[in-house]
Amino acid sequence: MGVAGLVIWLWQSTPQMEGNITVSGPTAPVEILRDDFGIPHIIAESLNDAYFGLGFVHAQDRMFQMEQQRRLSQGRLSEVLGSSTLEYDRFLRLLDLHRASQASVAALDPATRESLNAYAAGVNAFIGTHDGALSPEFTLLLAADPAPWSAADSIAWLKVMALHLSGNWREEALRAAMIDEIGAEKTASFFPDVPAATPSILDAAEGRAFFDLSSLLNDLLPPAGNGSNNWVVDGTHTSSGMPLLANDPHLGFSIPAIWYLAHLEAPGLSVAGATLPGIPLVIVGTNGEIAWGVTNTGPDTQDLFIERLVPEDNSRYLTPDGSESFAGREEVIEVRFGEDVTVSMLETRHGPVLTGIRDQVDGLVGDDEAIALSWTMLQDDDRTIEAGLALHTASNWPEFVASARPYAGPQQNIVYADRRGNIGLLAPATIPIRSSGDGLIPVPGWTGESDWIGAIPFHDLPGTFNPETGMIATANDKLVAQDYPYLLGHQWQPGYRAGRIRDLLAERSDHDVASFRSMQLDEASLFAMAMLSYALEAVPQSANGKTLQGMLANWDGDMAADSAAPTVYQAWYRELTRAIYADDLGELFHDAWWFKPVFVLDVMQADPHGWCLNAETGAETSCADLAGIAFDEAAAFLIERFGADPAGWQWGDVHGLKLRHRLYGMIPGIDAMTGVDLTMGGDRFTVSTSGFVFNSDSRAFATVHGPVLRAVVDLAEPVTGYFVILPGQSGNPFSPYYDNLVERWYANDPVPIPMDRAHIKVRHRLVLEPGIP
Repeated sequence: MGVAGLVIWLWQSTPQMEGNITVSGPTAPVEILRDDFGIPHIIAESLNDAYFGLGFVHAQDRMFQMEQQRRLSQGRLSEVLGSSTLEYDRFLRLLDLHRASQASVAALDPATRESLNAYAAGVNAFIGTHDGALSPEFTLLLAADPAPWSAADSIAWLKVMALHLSGNWREEALRAAMIDEIGAEKTASFFPDVPAATPSILDAAEGRAFFDLSSLLNDLLPPAGNGSNNWVVDGTHTSSGMPLLANDPHLGFSIPAIWYLAHLEAPGLSVAGATLPGIPLVIVGTNGEIAWGVTNTGPDTQDLFIERLVPEDNSRYLTPDGSESFAGREEVIEVRFGEDVTVSMLETRHGPVLTGIRDQVDGLVGDDEAIALSWTMLQDDDRTIEAGLALHTASNWPEFVASARPYAGPQQNIVYADRRGNIGLLAPATIPIRSSGDGLIPVPGWTGESDWIGAIPFHDLPGTFNPETGMIATANDKLVAQDYPYLLGHQWQPGYRAGRIRDLLAERSDHDVASFRSMQLDEASLFAMAMLSYALEAVPQSANGKTLQGMLANWDGDMAADSAAPTVYQAWYRELTRAIYADDLGELFHDAWWFKPVFVLDVMQADPHGWCLNAETGAETSCADLAGIAFDEAAAFLIERFGADPAGWQWGDVHGLKLRHRLYGMIPGIDAMTGVDLTMGGDRFTVSTSGFVFNSDSRAFATVHGPVLRAVVDLAEPVTGYFVILPGQSGNPFSPYYDNLVERWYANDPVPIPMDRAHIKVRHRLVLEPGIP
């Protein structure tokens, strides 16, 4: 095929957006009106026909992304990508999310099942009727169309997203390994705001095994990113006199975008906002009567249990009532360009056993023990997607609350506003109640002492309605007071982002869409301001270290892209964390090397556990000494990485975003053509968040995480949601909607999604005609 032929073939892989297509599934014609930004407005004559249309457009624009997500959830990436993804396949096969998702389908009410099936039928209609190449990735990697989509595939991806937003079991393993390395008391000080009397687990398993487990989970479940921001105010704080709601969920930057914008209109259904390809839910949006936005709550919904095997029969394990047989199965993982791999999977009453993921942890504990995972999202009665669909049609606070009852997870702080002027917050989920313990470390499973004995009652979950302040803001900070009667979790973010948001909200009483957009771009770091005094009081020893310190003398903590001061601060802070605890943790340091703001501030204020002493030499170094040394080391690092001229240390360049397509980004010459490069301000603790690589010298400061979606919903008439994603609606580089939203995202100039047909600026009109294609 010549170059011209190749270009024509690739161009033909873009979906049809005009005319008529005959499809099997809908009961009446479904109109798909795309606006200037590629956002589809799906107009149908029934609710399920609208979901059919959503499935169709998701597949048109993101089918390869959906197929990749499905293969990830099923542990089938290696069939396409070879042995490089084998560990991930083992891990996901172990969790068996696909089976759990099939069980969840059976637990749903009939109406929800019908809607899920209608969505799947829409996906399959596209697969069955597309003309030309499905998308370039399928031809390059699969050479075949994907298998039919199913309702379970949608639920499985929701569970993967929940896994991505969880991960406290990774910290359980790290804590256990640290206890073995430095003791329980010092370990507790590394994780502030958790009970100090962490019990020792050394009588339950050897610490070295937990080092292996910590290392494994750090690879498979990297530390969580920055979470998200949302806030809502009532009419006493807005220029219109009606509520205003903002949300910017923070996830990993990627091409294609994680989110997809859409509007669905049918009798009994009118909803617009941000969806996830593969799932028929508007996660952040409005239905004209109410609006909602989400942030991750961070509850403890996962526990590791040490199971003790029956000495004379290792096919059984001990329970409080005697012994039980392991449930077992074998999984065959097909490996492209390699030999198939057969993995034995075991399960106990607590959940899957963490063997078979990686050879080095097959003997994770002694011959007479095993480790099992309990996680709420593995339950067969998970009806989260039922709650999401019910939310689409809720029109007031009681209906909003009722829609959340079946919600299992991941727990979200859902802020709410309605046209009656009300605002509120609800954090629904299945959160376990333990018979004892705090879920901080792996616990013995044979005694039953730490078993889950129920879940927090729905009416006791955190929530508020029309608070006296007229304002609600969450940024993954602690959601409940000390007197909350249940254990919700330990993984709270410090309140720097939330505090800054509340300060900005309180500055004026006439907020509007423009002021909320401006807040979302705010780059002031309250944490940097808190650390600045320790930086300025330090005594560097080298000339370069002193030069760096001088660059912070008049800095105000603004993480602006066009300044070198943020780079100096971040390099100093990073070296300070290394100096404080690298010598104490030894081999564990890489897994534990993270921002740790509360811990570092605590240590700098007082160091009763001797973190700043040199653990290797016993030298009497103080934390102030380390702050000076950190400037010397930061100077050496910056000069080596970015050159001796501070003009080359602009934070936006050092901290830039280099976004690449998952496939084309691996092809030299094509990667830049299909990628996005942006200078970035902000950091982990600013409202305009941009999380970066911390525990890698070669990739330090590279932006990887942030507000991949920004939304503001104005409840004044006409109710309008404003949304923007990065980089665009389509995953196909040959589509005009592949990266057309980059500039709008960068400037936070969101796109309105009108819900009145008369106000939709139609660029393309496609009609799905019912029939036999």
